[in-house]
Amino acid sequence: MKQNDTLDLGSVQIHRKVLAEIINSAIESVDGVQLIQHNFSLKVSQFFKRNNFPGILIKEDDKHNVSLELKVFVRYGINIPDAARQIQTSVRAAVKKTVDLNFKDINIHIEGIERGQG
Repeated sequence: MKQNDTLDLGSVQIHRKVLAEIINSAIESVDGVQLIQHNFSLKVSQFFKRNNFPGILIKEDDKHNVSLELKVFVRYGINIPDAARQIQTSVRAAVKKTVDLNFKDINIHIEGIERGQG
């Protein structure tokens, strides 16, 4: 009689909002970078989608490969390529640690430069 050494515990599904929360926290950890915020036109366009993070788009292809499109602002004076690489590294590490998911792509879109107050 052959014994099976594996135990099927079912499946785990992670809601996109949970993944977006993890991604947002990882972006916030990068100095001089922030995710785009809701403005009036984004609020209108995202109203029915209920997207709490308009700067995070999570895509899944037919082979279940997951890609990210991230829209951020950077503070004036920050090296943009370095900031983008830091975002990618931070997001990959946080998501890998938390939900053990690897991304096919993490694309960073710099939407603007934040000049700061006065």
